[in-house]
Order: sequence, then structure tokens, then C-alpha cells
Amino acid sequence: MPTVDHDERRRRIAEVCVAVIAGEGLEAATIRRIAAEVGYSTTIVTHYFADKQELLLWAYRVLAEEAGARFEEVVARDPADLVGALLSMAAADELGLRRWRAYVAFWDRAARDAVFAAEQRLRIDAALARIAEVVLVRNGARADLERVSRLLNAVVQGISVQALVDPESWSRDQIESALAHQVATVLGPATS
Repeated sequence: MPTVDHDERRRRIAEVCVAVIAGEGLEAATIRRIAAEVGYSTTIVTHYFADKQELLLWAYRVLAEEAGARFEEVVARDPADLVGALLSMAAADELGLRRWRAYVAFWDRAARDAVFAAEQRLRIDAALARIAEVVLVRNGARADLERVSRLLNAVVQGISVQALVDPESWSRDQIESALAHQVATVLGPATS
């Protein structure tokens, strides 16, 4: 009998859940629908996730981890590339657009659900910490590091939401240009 990689199976279920949410919204992500999409029985899905809430939380975590990994790939190439790091967070390509469609659905859930709100705060805090690290490398220590990180994160969020509803006005180049402008306005030239 072949061995089952339970972590991989759980991750695959969560990835399919994110894809359904990105394509059709949070309400489409039922246990039955996710099981059908991934090719498992509902019994297998409920073996890994007790209910829809647990599945959605796991899917949100997988989504956030993917975004964090994408950010870290940029920083690994150039620890001071703040514009590139912010661009990796934005809805600047198909993967980013898919991720942001799911984020917006999860944000709506977080506005009404304390568990999701707490999870979202954790993930935003992690994003802010990553941004702050790159700012430190790019510009050195500063008293307003938290404020700057929040501002740059808000810029990414605002542009990404706009890109979801008006992608023709927000190409990758336009997003990168807007981010570069904001970074230059807020931080000035790199000092590292």
C-alpha cells in the first residue's frame, strides 16, 4: 500500500480552496465543492479539516505563506530591493491577481469573524515586519519604521484592489512605477 503524504494532501486541498475562492468567491468554497475539485471524497477532506472554517483558515495561511515566499525570493536576490519586494506583494501579474481576489474575499470574512480578523492581523504583522527589514537594509534605522512600513503596505493594498477592478489601468509596469514613486517619496534615495 502506498504511503500518503498527509501534509502534501492538506496543502493541495488548501490550494484548490484558494483557487475556487479566487475564481468564484468564498461561498463557492464548500467542503463538497473542494472535494470534487481536488478529486477526493468529502470524507477525505473532512479527515483533514473538521469544518469549512478550519479549511478556510488553512487556505488563508497557505495563501499568506506563498506570498511570503515570493517576497523572500526577491529579497534573497537583493536585500535592498524594496520596490521589487513590494511588487511581489501586489496584483501585478496573474498569480498576484489570483491571490488578491482571494485576499479580498478573506478580508470580507475577517470583517465579520473574529477568528479570521485575528489571523489577518498576524499575517499583516508578518508582512509589515518583512517590509521593515527591507527598509532597514535600504535606508538604515529610522524612528518612523513602523509608520513607513504601514504606509507602503497600504499602497500595495490600494493599488492591488484597484488592479482587480480595473486591470487595464494597472499594468505591471504601471504598478512598479507607482511603487517606485511612493518609495522615493517616502524614503528618498537608498542609503545602503
